[in-house]
Amino acid sequence: MKLSAFGAAAAAALLGTALTAAGASAATGGDVVSGAAGLSPDVAATAHGSGVDAHEQALAAYWTPDRMRQARPESEIPAVQNRTGTVSAAPTGPAGPAGQVAAAAPKAEPKAASGGGSPDVAPAAYYPNYPVGHPVARTYGKVFFTSFGLNYVCSATIVNTEGKSEVWTAGHCVSDGQAWNSNWTFVPNYASGSAPYGYWYAYQLWTTTAWFNNNNDFANDVGSAVLYRTNGWRITDYLGGQGIAWNYPIGQYVYAFGYPQAAPFDGCCLVGENGPTYNGGGNTIYMVNYMTGGSSGGAWLMSFDGNWGYINGHNDFKYNASPQYMYSPYYGNQVLSLYNTVRNIST
Repeated sequence: MKLSAFGAAAAAALLGTALTAAGASAATGGDVVSGAAGLSPDVAATAHGSGVDAHEQALAAYWTPDRMRQARPESEIPAVQNRTGTVSAAPTGPAGPAGQVAAAAPKAEPKAASGGGSPDVAPAAYYPNYPVGHPVARTYGKVFFTSFGLNYVCSATIVNTEGKSEVWTAGHCVSDGQAWNSNWTFVPNYASGSAPYGYWYAYQLWTTTAWFNNNNDFANDVGSAVLYRTNGWRITDYLGGQGIAWNYPIGQYVYAFGYPQAAPFDGCCLVGENGPTYNGGGNTIYMVNYMTGGSSGGAWLMSFDGNWGYINGHNDFKYNASPQYMYSPYYGNQVLSLYNTVRNIST
């Protein structure tokens, strides 16, 4: 893959105490867990040799345009598909100090986001139609992976870290709680099959121990992937990364983006929604958001200036009885633990 000399956005200083990255199979305090981003047996059989190059060449051959088109929305994963219920009230998320990490800062003047709305009126889903290279377009992407022999799609967002190698997503986009997903590939700025910044392959997958042990624990359904370098570039150095925030009051006005693939969408393009968040009960939050399966993992940005913001939720799941509402884990100490574990890992 050839990358043009796009130039990464200059990263602002990171706030908070950095923790040393944990090993590949365990994490500090036992709150998070990781696994290697491996190949499914059929893809591994096509690899010539060993090492990173063989891994990436096998995935490049596997993810043909046809396979990408036929991949299923992650809402068809059994752990997500079987989620039912109604909106209920419950106490807010875990207590703890509020924290945030500064987003990569662009040198150009921020551009207004398309499809805006007031906090009193939540607009329907819209296509922001950002040009290639817009900070939102290039920090969001479509994820392709395999789970138990079936191919799925999710969404993910580049998050700013010291390691400059991380994307942020839903836990069920990295593991269904029984096994780690395989063939994990991130395509930033995906649009109608095009990949202007190429394909970025995962090295490690991470999620909370609570999600890994119980795939009905959607309050802890948070995940991250550490990506290999491409042509020597770490992904955040090349494309920039959004910030992240935790332990903020529910009710933030957020901009959600993702790649919904289930009807009435077709996964072609980035879709947006915006509005305030509400208490969803059980340490979850929700917003009016008509995106569908495939959008899971796409970040909700608070304090969004049209280019950059702070991840403070993500498209995660819906109750069958309330399809107009999209839920996310409340971003509390579980996010702090996962982020602090992965933030220094670099490939």
